[in-house]
This record gives sequence, structure tokens and C-alpha cells, in this order.
Amino acid sequence: MRHEQRSPADPLTALLDRVRVRLRDLDDGEPASYIPELSRVDPDLFGLSLCALDGQVYGSGDTRVPFTVQSVSKPFVFALALADRGLPEVLARVGAEPSGEAFNSIRLEPGTGRPPNPMVNAGAIVTSSLVAGDTPEARSTRILDGLAAFAGRPLDIDEAVYASERATGDRNRALAYLMHNAGWLTGDVEEQLGVYFRQCSVLVTCDDLAVMHATLAGGGVNPVTGRRVVAPRHAQHVLAVMATCGMYDASGQWMLKVGMPAKSGVSGAIGVALPGQFGIGVFSPPLEEKGNSVRGIAACHLLSDQFGLHLMRAVDPQRRPLPPRSLHGTPLRSLRHRPRAQRAALEAHPDRIRVHVLQGDLDFATAEQTLRVAHELAPDTGWFVLDLTRVGRVEPVAADLLRALGTDLRGRGARMVLADPDARQALSRPADEFPDLGRALETCEDDLLTSVGLDPDAPVPLSVCDLFGRADERLRPALAEAFDTLHLAAGESVEPPAAARLGDRIVLWYVESGRLAVCADAAGAVSPLRTWSAGPGAALTPADFPARLARQVLAERDTACRTLTAAALARMRTRVPEAVAFLERAPLEGAETVHRP
Repeated sequence: MRHEQRSPADPLTALLDRVRVRLRDLDDGEPASYIPELSRVDPDLFGLSLCALDGQVYGSGDTRVPFTVQSVSKPFVFALALADRGLPEVLARVGAEPSGEAFNSIRLEPGTGRPPNPMVNAGAIVTSSLVAGDTPEARSTRILDGLAAFAGRPLDIDEAVYASERATGDRNRALAYLMHNAGWLTGDVEEQLGVYFRQCSVLVTCDDLAVMHATLAGGGVNPVTGRRVVAPRHAQHVLAVMATCGMYDASGQWMLKVGMPAKSGVSGAIGVALPGQFGIGVFSPPLEEKGNSVRGIAACHLLSDQFGLHLMRAVDPQRRPLPPRSLHGTPLRSLRHRPRAQRAALEAHPDRIRVHVLQGDLDFATAEQTLRVAHELAPDTGWFVLDLTRVGRVEPVAADLLRALGTDLRGRGARMVLADPDARQALSRPADEFPDLGRALETCEDDLLTSVGLDPDAPVPLSVCDLFGRADERLRPALAEAFDTLHLAAGESVEPPAAARLGDRIVLWYVESGRLAVCADAAGAVSPLRTWSAGPGAALTPADFPARLARQVLAERDTACRTLTAAALARMRTRVPEAVAFLERAPLEGAETVHRP
């Protein structure tokens, strides 16, 4: 069953709404008049649908109003003929070259009389005759069932339009007799024309066209039903012919300016397929002089131009086509060392902070999947973190959708947070942006702790910390006396334990106030990379400063630390060995499990 369309508040639906509203007052053109039934259609109808490759359909306007498919059926019947006969046999009867002529041109291939391609009327008449079936009725049934398989639902025929087309189709009839005379159209001409006229009279909606073209864009698998309709090679062949011939004598201009395989029909429909990403269906009856929908063309131009959908757009040669992933199950935590009370509070609210990792180029398909993940967030989610550290190029349409998502989340009482080392400010306007995932998560956790009544930056004196709370009262004076106090101004750094002389080496750090960060040098980096941080109440041992990572310990704000050196520990080992034994096991007992990205 097809997914329901999203509410108007959905960012992608809102994008389609903006396009439709911008163009709905465009009043050029007239509905087709040479087919009487088409001239009676309301010219104000205007629908715009988009289907992603997982079957999610988005729509704006009159997306479920039925209309006859007309010439938009041609790519799909071509696909059925390829499936039934194979490419060599079909190409033997119908060419694959752009005609540069109108859809109903009488011109055929010089010297042979063969139709130029399956997208013009002449070629489509022959193509429909190649679909499997021993009788015209059997071929019509095969075509209707095939179109229904592309649409993912049963379809019907508008008998009034069929009768109107048959009664007024003399130009198509003339083409058919010419091709029959040349030997390309076999069988009874009137019967073959009847199959073609019925094909054009199948009723569809904008939603159907979006799903049908998403099926082509996805290599022949219907994204709604999951059923394979045609083989990948046949979908590929159809898209290639659509790209060069689908818009008739406007095909060159279309590919130059819009850059997506498309097919138009005189009912006012246009179907578009962007390979590997989505399908689009547009319906607006008024046509321009070439027989294409005026608003439909404008909508496709607008979508392609503003959102970078052109098939020939430049891409990063290093692009890695990796899918995004949403981290479910064990919630991701930052690498900040926190006291027990803060850890317990974070563990009590595992769904409040969600992380979604994006990879490779950020295009429409990836952004649309991200919108879906955000739509399905738990109601109490307060922070949606997007990890862009593995993202290369950001397509304009993806940036626009994510900006809309940030605004949408804010309206739902949640925040979108970006981990973006490239600081793409145009993308981050409705979001909070941080240079890495660690800092993004730490900020979200701090905000969550504040919301439950815990101040993550409140000083925690050594005398009241978790460490001392577990010590026997008779050991506390000796422990307090052994610690020195280290004050660091914001921005000041010290060497990590591994770099200090043996006697001066700090074996236990305790942060009373402020914040420490451990940084690692990175080859070619302008500044050191931050690996983890520690706030008030954190107890750290040399094991927390791996030599291969730690290059400096930086105070990110004015910080007070209590420190225990190796020399002080040796003196205490002589005087109060029980206190040393306690210290050697206590930090491990208080350690937390950190889930790394």
C-alpha cells in the first residue's frame, strides 16, 4: 500500500508548495482542443508530486485528480516492448534518434519509412503493436496491467476520452497507414490504432506518475510495491531515449536547461525521472505551442535550477556513494568525562539526543532520507545531531531541505545541531554548528542536563566528589593533603602526563571547576584536534592520556584542578598505604563506558 503523503509542514512538501504557489497564477497556454474531451478539463488544476526511491510520495496541489496519461505512457509501453521482444527486435522496427519534430509529425525515416523513435506518435504506435499478445485485446490488457505495475495500483481507462481519440485521430491514422505500407506496422491498422488509443486513455494521477518514474529511476523496481517491473537494462534504455527524445522538438533545450529525462503529454502531464534519486509527476492542462504543459515546464525548470538537479552537474571525483545511517540502539555519547550524577541523568533520557551520520555527497536522496528519520523521531527528542564530518559536496537542494528541516524541528521544540568541520554557514542558519561531533554532543548533553536541573559547569570541590565520597573518613585528611592545586587560565595549556619528568608526573587529575580538553596534533592541521574533554567532577588518570593521541591539555575556560604527582603518591604510600590502595582502584570504579561515533 502506498505511503500517505506528508502534512504541509513537512519540509519537502513545503518545498513543492512553494514551487506550485509561485507558478499557479501563470495563465499562458490552453488545454488541448483537438481531442474534444481534453478541452473540457479545468485549466486551473495544478498538481506536483515527487516519489523517493523507497516509495515515500510527497505532493502539493491537485495530486490525486485523475487525468488521461496520453503520451506519458510511451516510455512505459516502450519498456514493456523491450521486456517482451528485446532491444534488437524493437530497434529493428523503431529507431532511437531524436526527430527534431513535433509529437505528431508526419515525417518518417528517409528511404525506409521507419518511425524515428518511440516517443513520437509514429514510433509509439509501432511500439504498442510489439507488446506481447495474440489479439488487440490481449495487448491492451498487457499494457494496462504493465502501466498498473509501474504505478503500483490498478488503473482504469477513460472510455469517453478513448472514443474521442478514436473519432478524431485521423493524423495518427494517416501515420499508421504510411508505416503499414512501409512494412513497419503489421496486422490490421485499425486494431493496432485501437490499442494505442486505449493506452493513451488510461487514467492516472500526479502521484501515479511520480511512482511510475521513480520505478524507472530505480532501475525497474517499483518503490511502493517492491516488485520488479522491468529489468535494469530496459529501464536504462528507456531513460536514455527519454533524455534525447522525450520532449519532442524541445528535447535539446530541455536537457540543456533542466537536465532530467522526461516525457510530456497533451493532457498537461509531465513525468520526470532522475536516475538513482526520484520520480516527479506534474499535471497542469494549459499547453504551450509544442504541446507541453506551461506550468509543468516552469516547475521542472525551477526545481532543476534552484536545487541543482541537472543530470550533468559536476560531481566530486572522490565521491563515495555511501548511505546515511541513523544511530539507534545504544545512544551515542560524547567523550566528555562526567561525574556519576550527570552520567546517570544522561542514561535516564536515552532518546532525547539522536545522531544521524551522513556520508559521501549530500544530494536530494540523502537529504530526503534524513527528513524521514527526523519525522520519525520520538516525541520527546530535543536534539537532532547531523554528523557532516564525512560529507563532501552539498547539493543546493539538500542544503535547502536541511535548512527547512531545522526550521521545522525548531517549531516542534527540538534543535538541529550540525557537526561540520567545513563550517558551511549557508547550511547551518537554522541550526547550531560545531567543528566536530564531540563538541556537538557535549553541548546537547549540557543542555539536557540543565533541563533536568543539573548544572554541568557547577564547581565540584574535591572534598564532595564521587571519589572522596567512597573513601573511609579516616583516609580523607591524608588524601586531601596529598593533592596540589593547579590554576589554568582560559586558553592555557600544559603537557600531558607522558611528557613530564617521572617525579613531577601527575598520576591523578581532578577537575574542580572549568573545563579541560585533550588535543592531538594532526598532520597538516592548522590547529590541534580535540579528542575529549573533562568538566567539574571528572577524575582522570594517565590511562586517559594515550601517548599516541595526547599532545597537550588545554583549559577551554578558567579551570581549577587538584593534581596528585608521582612524588606525592610515593610519600603517601609510605605514610598511609591504605589511601594509596584506595586511589589505585577508585578511578576505575568510577569510570564510565563511552560509546564512540
